[in-house]
Amino acid sequence: MIVRSQASVSYVYSLGNLKINNLINSNTVDTEIRKVNLLGTKTASTQFFRPNDVITYNLVLTNNGNSSANNVQIKDELHHQKLIEGSFSYLFLEKSKSLVSLSSKENELFFKIEELKPHEVCIITYQAVIDDITDIGLNLNSTANVSSQEMDPTPINKLSLKQLYANVKCEKKCVDFTYLNTEIQYLLSLVNNGNAPAYDIEITDQLPQTFALSQTPDAITINKENLDIYTFDEKTGLLKLYIDKIVPNEQIEIVVKGKIIK
Repeated sequence: MIVRSQASVSYVYSLGNLKINNLINSNTVDTEIRKVNLLGTKTASTQFFRPNDVITYNLVLTNNGNSSANNVQIKDELHHQKLIEGSFSYLFLEKSKSLVSLSSKENELFFKIEELKPHEVCIITYQAVIDDITDIGLNLNSTANVSSQEMDPTPINKLSLKQLYANVKCEKKCVDFTYLNTEIQYLLSLVNNGNAPAYDIEITDQLPQTFALSQTPDAITINKENLDIYTFDEKTGLLKLYIDKIVPNEQIEIVVKGKIIK
């Protein structure tokens, strides 16, 4: 942007008995207004995460001003995560001789760009691995900011990753001993310790090949309700059951009744 200014001088002088008023203008002066306008966006490869996941982050920086930004600094937060060594890289969309460096301290990353020319775009990429988080209610929030020699720190968009996963555990129980042709029960306990529903659950239970499934209506029950849809191979002892959904913290108990016949 160019701003222009000009001065003027008015004065009076006498010519005999005649008073004369005069006005003159100075030369015009043009002044270029230079501006650095750093804009940034932080994105992640996913909106959701599980403990020990690897997340890829991108920081996209551009100078929307008309003057070069020097000594550009980006401070980025990295909570409950660890930077993967060797994952840091950068790319300029236009040819640039500028260099980008990375340093870190505690839960923060510091990126430095030597120079970002007007309308130049720099893309910074790195990867981090999520900690072995045990609190399923914990989400990851981070805020980055960008500054330069010519501009005070300015926040980049806030990024939030939500912890969302299903974690189904299965435990099988039975009596320690029994007798031939005496009823025996196998108990399968399933629980979803995650914070998202688990769908299309298929349960495969390898029973003894000498096991005979009970012929009664309650041969297989789920939470004390008779189960009618299942497959059981008498030759191999392979039992397959299907459950539509297990919601977070839901516990399901499956009881299989039968006998060891030989």
